[in-house]
Amino acid sequence: MLTKYRSNTYIPELVKASKMLAQGHNFEYSCSDEAGRLLSVLVGQIMHGTILEVGTGYGVGSAWVLSTIAPDVKFVSVDHAVEKIDATAQVIRHHQAEFLVGDWKDVVAKGPFQFIFADAAAAKTIECVQLLEALAVGGMLLMDDFTPEEHFPEEWRGKSDKVRDFWLNHKELRATEIYLTATSSAILATKLKGKE
Repeated sequence: MLTKYRSNTYIPELVKASKMLAQGHNFEYSCSDEAGRLLSVLVGQIMHGTILEVGTGYGVGSAWVLSTIAPDVKFVSVDHAVEKIDATAQVIRHHQAEFLVGDWKDVVAKGPFQFIFADAAAAKTIECVQLLEALAVGGMLLMDDFTPEEHFPEEWRGKSDKVRDFWLNHKELRATEIYLTATSSAILATKLKGKE
């Protein structure tokens, strides 16, 4: 007999505070709860090194990361908008977190990164080569906010999807696309030890 699926409704306090901050600024592009829960589970497996978030927003994704971060892991989040970083740093005060204003490519020297959460469109699309280079061998990358193919608008249908082609078919990666909801998906990728 099948039992009814029960959704996970738990939200960490830090995430609640960040969501309130985003709502107060009418910011509608925060990490979804579904992406946040996945993010939290994945980064909870990282025991050393540095995690990078590209695109802080108002810190909702950051809060999910910091809700399960291991003691020996550093977290760096970068956004080009100073007002977002300033507001987020006031709400999220965590000794393992560093919030930076600027271009994410300027923080690559802090890597290579064991985990990257790419939540900025340019990093996923036009800067994908640099993003891959910033990832440590054996490291994992998570990108959300994808539209599953069956929900493509008519103008996208039948056209090449260069972003998916790059991430899902790159010879230096093992990658997959997973559903977060019925209408949104994420790409997960792990960097391989050597080129095949």
